[in-house]
Amino acid sequence: MISDNLLFCSDGGFIRLPVWGHIPLNTPLKKILAHPTFLRLKGIRQLSFAQQVYPGANHTRFEHSIGVYHLMKLILQRIVTNPLAESLQGDALIFDDHTCKLLLAAALLHDIGHYPHAHVLEEQAPVYRNKPVFNAHESLIERFLFEHHDGFSSIAEILEDQWQVNPHEVADIIAVKGSGRFKKLISGTLDPDKMDYLMRDAHHCNIPYGSIDIERLIESFVPDPGRGRFAITEKGIAPLESLLFTKYMMMRNVYWHHTSRTFAVMLRRMLQDAVDESAISPEKLRTLFYDNSDDQVLHELTRLHSSSWPPSGELLHSIIQRKIYKRSLTLCPYHNGANEPVTWMFAYTTNHNLRKKKEIEICKMLNKHYALRLKGHEILIDPPSLKDVFDYADLRELRIFPTRYEHLNDSRATRERYIRFDDFGESVFLSDFILSFERYTKKFRLVCQENLCERILENKDMILEILHEG
Repeated sequence: MISDNLLFCSDGGFIRLPVWGHIPLNTPLKKILAHPTFLRLKGIRQLSFAQQVYPGANHTRFEHSIGVYHLMKLILQRIVTNPLAESLQGDALIFDDHTCKLLLAAALLHDIGHYPHAHVLEEQAPVYRNKPVFNAHESLIERFLFEHHDGFSSIAEILEDQWQVNPHEVADIIAVKGSGRFKKLISGTLDPDKMDYLMRDAHHCNIPYGSIDIERLIESFVPDPGRGRFAITEKGIAPLESLLFTKYMMMRNVYWHHTSRTFAVMLRRMLQDAVDESAISPEKLRTLFYDNSDDQVLHELTRLHSSSWPPSGELLHSIIQRKIYKRSLTLCPYHNGANEPVTWMFAYTTNHNLRKKKEIEICKMLNKHYALRLKGHEILIDPPSLKDVFDYADLRELRIFPTRYEHLNDSRATRERYIRFDDFGESVFLSDFILSFERYTKKFRLVCQENLCERILENKDMILEILHEG
């Protein structure tokens, strides 16, 4: 029997959360919410530098994590009470008491490894001795689960004592390279993480792109044991389309906003130079980011900054004072619209030495032409991200479980009656179409101090030649 304490009962009042309203609390949940390791998420903004563009975007990983827990709870309530969903469970995917507890814990703690500006730094991490300075936040799960504070048990101990689940199993579901068999239920096309952050981010940015029929989408959820994930019935197609389109619009207008990306480029170059010039050790930098909030990180970096830092240290003050670099050159990183990637542009994404070398070379060229005194960090390259925001492989695996009479004898159905979403024929939002969405959004940019924009345009051909040389 499913644990009434976790799925259906409230014995500890409510917490009022933007977007979802009143969320029931219980004792095991409150034990984690009150833990210092979890409370630290209150200091880590969900959208990093986006609040420089959208002042309302100061929401944090704390409320997002609770929102994901809430949505997972609604999904599980649907799965264990709906006769169709119950009948489709099999040995490979059965939602018993233990599974439900594991999934609720993983949903609540999926971001526990986050640190300030984690996504920004993971995308093109500063490098020391050919290794990234920062770890992927998912790989830090166990560091924080087993962390001890005076007067508190670790979260791992709370999971064992209050939730009756193995913390290593929880960590394995969340970890980026984990082998947890429930991983696709936490991270995929249909996951409560995505459903919460799209709605929450749009709400706090006050933009009209976050309208998703979450209730109807959840009502369509059924198990897909053959794929170890959730499938949907026909009624979920329209709300899934709204989720996919919302993600595209949020990418275009928020997640990859040029101002947010420029702040990230400035931060990464400043940190890379500080490590290269031994102004700060990688170990100290990791401790600084892993153990502090967004604002504390910038404050501590300012405190540590001294005359011994490289000239690019002034980028830190520009970030704090919002003296943001401007776009001077924007290129599409794909040939033929969204088909073939432009190889030389993506080379700058993974090669920080090449990126820095060309930034310095362009500055030297302008120094020579205009008798300037640029130091090499006044012009920066913002290459396109290699990481796909949409999980295309996962979308291609998503299946529909037909329930309407017209679909019951569909020849495309598998022996288990499931039909791939791409093959179902009732949506234009196929995986290849979604891929073109994202590729049209990616850009290769040069950003610079405002007084250099005109000179970069005057020398565009020469600059492109420098960049092409690789």
